[in-house]
Parts: sequence; structure tokens; C-alpha cells
Amino acid sequence: MNSFLTDLKQDFRLSFRRLNERRAQLQSQLAAVRKRLAAADSNQEDPVLAADRLKRDDLNLRIVKIDEQIADHYKAIGRCDDQRANSEKQISEITKKIKIGEEHRGKYEESEKLIIELQQFIARFKTDKKQSLETQILKGLDQLMHKKDFIKRVDVNIYGEDIEIDLYNKAGLKIRKDSLSKGEQQMYATALLRGLVEESQIEFPVFIDSPMQKFDEEHAENIIKFFYPNIADQVILFPLINKEMTKREYKMLLPRVAKAYLIHNLNPDRSEFRACEPKALIDTYSLLYASNADQY
Repeated sequence: MNSFLTDLKQDFRLSFRRLNERRAQLQSQLAAVRKRLAAADSNQEDPVLAADRLKRDDLNLRIVKIDEQIADHYKAIGRCDDQRANSEKQISEITKKIKIGEEHRGKYEESEKLIIELQQFIARFKTDKKQSLETQILKGLDQLMHKKDFIKRVDVNIYGEDIEIDLYNKAGLKIRKDSLSKGEQQMYATALLRGLVEESQIEFPVFIDSPMQKFDEEHAENIIKFFYPNIADQVILFPLINKEMTKREYKMLLPRVAKAYLIHNLNPDRSEFRACEPKALIDTYSLLYASNADQY
């Protein structure tokens, strides 16, 4: 760009110089013609003078055109100066970016190394968590299910952000989850929840609606002994008394019960929580609400 501007200025300078020289010549000629015209004012009909007047008019017209050309050249030079200034500004900005890039190249390379190490760590962490979750789920199933050795292996497969869990029997065959009974499906869901809570290492309350709804007596006992006491520091159950939790089952759970409430239905649009002593929950329910059991 600089070279182009230099050549352009030199061309304009030469053209401008030639035009000025030509203008000086024409002005000299014009002065001579004017003298001749002044001397010839007394003889207006002289054909030589008439020819000189025409020549003068032509020269004046050429001078006007040359002045216009000079003005156009000055404008072109101004535009080229603006282009040069813009180009120099762009060159300066690009130079600054190049310098900044060189200064941060080391940081970028170090960041790339750290990203690779972090990705490798995440991959190892996922593998460790996968194996640990498999162990936790299988442990939970062994504790909760009365069919021992029914499930021998649990595979946790991670696909991006999704997790798929496969169950295998002792013959190494994959068990379809929809082939499990309702109680077994709930046992599997319970073991999965227990494994996720164990692996999360986050303390949070667990809310369970309709506990032991589909469990037989042996499964319900395993749930009370092994699941509820260990799933979290705070577990909130919402059972239908005598339907989803019997007096015998509640008695096994009682040492772990901190507070107990009955949901009292006041009218079709409103209910309230009524606190009662944990030991007296079943008896209080039977004494006060047996006649309206469907409302509680």
C-alpha cells in the first residue's frame, strides 16, 4: 500500500508539474495575445486580430479545463491519503494482535495441556463411578431381593449424558426389565436409588410415596431393615396405613422414626397435618379414623 501510494504521488506530482508548466506557457501566450489585442483595438476588422481573439477564447477554455483537472487530482490525492491512513491503522491493530497472541501462546499451550488432563481425569472418574455404581446396585439387589443369585451382574453403560443399566443372570443372559414382576421392578428401582444416593455423596432428604406398595412380606422386611435406615439421613414416607404399611412393618421401622403425622381431610378442598407420637401412630389411626379410612 505504501509503495502504491508513493508511486501514485510521484505520478500526480509529474502530471501536476507538467500542467503548471503548460499553464505558464499558456499564460505567457495569453499575455502576448492580450498585448496584440490591445494594440489592435483600433482596427476591429483586421482578420488577423479576429483569428487571435478566437485563439484567445480557446486558450481560456483550455485553462478552465486544466484547472478542473488539477482540482480532480487534488481530490484523488486526498482520497489516497485517507486510504493510506486507514491501512496504517489496520496494520497497527493487526500488529498489536500478533504481539498479544505471541504473549499468550504459552498460556494457550498450557491450557490445552490442562484440558487434555482434565478430559482424561473425567474419563477415569466416569469409569470409576461406573464400576462403583454397578457394585452398589448389585449390593442393594442382593440385600433386598429374596431370590438370591437371581441377578449376578449389573452393567452401567454411559453414552454421553445418558446412562443405561443392564441386568444379567448367573447364566450370563441379559434380563429384560419388563419381564420382572412389579415387586421386582420396584426392588430394582429402590436399589438404583440407593446406589445413586451412595455415589452422589450429597446429603439430601428422600421422599418416598406409597412405600412397599408392591412388595411381598419378605421384600418389605428387607426394605425396612436395609434400605430406609441407610438411604439418607432424613427419609420421609407417605404410606397408606394398613394398606402400604402394616402395624408389624411399622413396628420394625419405629426405632428409626423421629416424627409422625396423620393427614386429616377437613373437607373436599382442604387437609391438614396432625402430629402424633410415633409409637401411637397406628393405634391413633385405628382409634380415630378407622371408620373413615379412605380419607387418610
